Amino acid sequence: MVFDIGGNKYRLVAAVHYRGKRVYVRFIGIHKDYDRIDAERV
Repeated sequence: MVFDIGGNKYRLVAAVHYRGKRVYVRFIGIHKDYDRIDAERV
């Protein structure tokens, strides 16, 4: 899942495991850095 945070200044990419009730933060950064990554594979 991708979240816009900080007034859309930053992006957070997280893996959410609903059965295990866990959220794993995979990436936090500005939009420019987000554009350089593959959010599906982080």
